[in-house]
Amino acid sequence: MTATPLAAVLRRVGRWLDERAGRPRWYTTHYERVLGTSLELRVRAETAVQAKVAEQALLDEIDRLEQVFSRFDPASELNRWQATLGVEQPVSPDLGELLAQSLDWTRETGGAYHPGADALGRVWAEAEQRGTVPDPAELEQLVNRLQAPAYRVRADRRAATRLSDLTLNFNAHAKGQIVDRAAEAAYRQPGVRAVLVNIGGDLRHLGDDHLRVAVADPLTRADNAPPAAHLQISGQGVATSGDTWRGYTIRGERHSHVLDPRSGQPVTWVVGASVLARDSATADVLATAFSVLTPEESLRLADQLTGVGCLLVTRDRQRYSNRYWQQHSG
Repeated sequence: MTATPLAAVLRRVGRWLDERAGRPRWYTTHYERVLGTSLELRVRAETAVQAKVAEQALLDEIDRLEQVFSRFDPASELNRWQATLGVEQPVSPDLGELLAQSLDWTRETGGAYHPGADALGRVWAEAEQRGTVPDPAELEQLVNRLQAPAYRVRADRRAATRLSDLTLNFNAHAKGQIVDRAAEAAYRQPGVRAVLVNIGGDLRHLGDDHLRVAVADPLTRADNAPPAAHLQISGQGVATSGDTWRGYTIRGERHSHVLDPRSGQPVTWVVGASVLARDSATADVLATAFSVLTPEESLRLADQLTGVGCLLVTRDRQRYSNRYWQQHSG
């Protein structure tokens, strides 16, 4: 029989004493293949049982919202709504909120964020297969279609009408919504003092404490590479978007997979946009928009919004950040 190392025994005794004294401590779990990526959950709770209850609440909320927002499940509420056209359809509070907020963000970002941009991706994917860049006339026609309203949402957000047959993709928003709601579900459980959720780089923290988190460097794939930055967060969300490793290669020339909905063209300047915001959904949307806008436009918009910081990395390795980001870095 192999003896248990003394350090491990002491850690177990320490955990037991903490629980006996009712002192909260951090419990960490990992999952793979959650929303197509990895999940790390950290719960600060008084007991391991309470942390486990919070973990299950988080997983249940993710499963519930996948049935609302999934692009891949034909039976999801989003896909069932997208199968309609020109007729007002009742929607759940979750979907109604997502649809309404996406319209607001499309206006706020001047169209840099647009749920209809997936149509541009299909055009560029087909062009890659042909080995020729997309026809400018085809792109112009599609961009013009994107300028028209894709849908409308009733004022009470309980019904919505599709106005265009373009397939809509809310991934850059829905994932953040799921992270937020799942974190809130875990945080509501008895005995839970703080929660940190990380799903594929989308983070949400809830609690009165402050945590130091790392922001990945968009210019490297190495897991052990130094981070681009560290942030001190409290009750906030963080998200990162970029084009470093994905794209379309046509006749030996690589084009970014991040496409500007206003022109139909791949972005050429920003390779990584990280955003700190009041929640993960806001950070997710703005990270997408800031990958499209120029650094100057992104910094200006971030400063106009309350509680938004950003770090932008350009192709020539320049870095731009606003004061709010700088105040939370380190």
